[in-house]
Amino acid sequence: MSFELKARTYDWRHLLKLPFDCEPLCTVGVVSQKLMTGVVNVVWVLVEAEFLNLAIACAMGRARIQDTYPCVAAMLFIILWKRMGYSFGRLLTRRVEISSAYQMSSEVVKKRSRLHYSLIEDEETWELCRIVSEDTRNNIWGMLQQTCNFFVAVVRILGVFLIIFTESIWLGMVMLLVSAPLLYFSVISGKKSYQAFQESSVFARKSEYLKEMLTGRDYVEERALFAYTGYMNQQWNKQMDEYQRISMKAEYAMEVRGAKSNILTNVVSTGVVCFLILELAKGGISIGIFIALSKAIYDMINLMNNEVSRSVVTMARYAAYMKDLTAFANLREVEGTNDLPAEQIEEFESLIMKDVSFRYPGTERYILNGMNMELVKGRHYAFVGENGTGKTTLTKLFTGLYDEYEGSILLNGKELKEYQPAQIKAMFSNVWQDFARYQDTAANNILIGDIRHMEDASSRERMESYAKELAIWQELHNLRNGFDTPLGRLYGQGADLSGGQWQRVAMARSLMNPAPVQILDEPTAALDPVSESRLYEEFERISKGRTTIFISHRLGSTMLADQIFVLKDGKVEETGSHASLMKCGGLYQRMYESQRSWYKDEPVDALEGGIQA
Repeated sequence: MSFELKARTYDWRHLLKLPFDCEPLCTVGVVSQKLMTGVVNVVWVLVEAEFLNLAIACAMGRARIQDTYPCVAAMLFIILWKRMGYSFGRLLTRRVEISSAYQMSSEVVKKRSRLHYSLIEDEETWELCRIVSEDTRNNIWGMLQQTCNFFVAVVRILGVFLIIFTESIWLGMVMLLVSAPLLYFSVISGKKSYQAFQESSVFARKSEYLKEMLTGRDYVEERALFAYTGYMNQQWNKQMDEYQRISMKAEYAMEVRGAKSNILTNVVSTGVVCFLILELAKGGISIGIFIALSKAIYDMINLMNNEVSRSVVTMARYAAYMKDLTAFANLREVEGTNDLPAEQIEEFESLIMKDVSFRYPGTERYILNGMNMELVKGRHYAFVGENGTGKTTLTKLFTGLYDEYEGSILLNGKELKEYQPAQIKAMFSNVWQDFARYQDTAANNILIGDIRHMEDASSRERMESYAKELAIWQELHNLRNGFDTPLGRLYGQGADLSGGQWQRVAMARSLMNPAPVQILDEPTAALDPVSESRLYEEFERISKGRTTIFISHRLGSTMLADQIFVLKDGKVEETGSHASLMKCGGLYQRMYESQRSWYKDEPVDALEGGIQA
């Protein structure tokens, strides 16, 4: 049996069911060991009482020493069981912890990979994913531990009550009456403790975020440049002060409640023992029962006072986790998201947008508003325009990341929504502005672009060919183990690349993909304008025979395009070649003239008439 994350409601019933689904035999073993331990603790009271009675009888000459042997054997067995059972239970629990962590984490990763793209870009949803992912191991293991501990406490309490009622019904009734307010007080204390924990955790999360900004590697440059450490320290101190204030207030309240509870516990326990003394004086109970039961009652009341309160706190935390897990499990998925690109790649002929309008989920403003355009096989296109005009949004629609648009997008004459994800993956290859930097070998960083044929010898040859074309071969070849050198700092012998080198690796990865349409969405934004133009020129030259789409807010690269789409207010404002748009004297010409000085090192004929491939 294995755990499978499904769209359902997860609640308290899954406190044991989740660990059982992950590791059924070990979970049964842990529960059995815990319950047996609870039963053994109750039996100990009876065995101890019988042993004391026999010992007293032996001392008074009314019994033989041999009569105590069965009780001694039983006590030794119980002691052995407690020690061995504890160690055995720990091994089983550890197995459940490791197995459940693996299975749950695997299911969470699978779920995240199937999420609809709109959810990935939603901050609240991504925070939910983070919460569910980060503490999976501790929660599943903790659920098993705390639930079992609670059951053990219940067994011990019920067992002691049963012994009390067997010895004296009146004493049992008294115990029920005094236990009720004790349980109520314990539950209230647990709820208040959990509320304080929830309130302080908000400030704890904020302080952790600020701590990362103050110490994290990703923020080093800006910390040094803007010298904001002092300011962030102040913000961090504010959050920590508030966290400590709430935590200390909660701790003080818990201590006060604990003191009151201890006083109440001692008063109740002493009162019950006094009642036992009266029963002993009347001959209603034996000396052995009096001694063993007095001790057991103190332990039982302590369990009711402390264990119940602790269980309320932890159960509330797990209930909150179950609520988050339910919300996560029911997030919208896209069927076929994890499918590999289709083996048979359909030839690209055309992509036509007819009166397409689109707005991001949860927003009112239309990014695209009646967009019309046509792309055909083998030509090179560029999308330009100010920020927010929909350039990147277009590529997200083309590649099927968003499908809730109005109007029609026809791929080879067929509505895009009718294609399977595997077919769309086989049609388009992208290099995004925030391209991935995989903590893997240099070779795999490129070969992964053609995931179906990573192990083929011909793929290795193509990889090195593209690396040479993009002027990155020498740098990768010179690494410690050449192309087989791990990139990044995850590995001890790993190497890192410069930003420009990573960009060329990402472009080589895209070219490895046999998709007929190549999209570059500002992946070279970190380069200077001239270097960006030259890199685009190299990419355009080696992607001959494919349809390419360049997106850039810097217009030097647009001269490579056969056709340029100038976007404004969610529509195509102008379209044409670089030369024709420059002659029109419209928006494109004004945009280009404002950037002309960026390309002063370019040849004049390239600036005026376009680069000829």
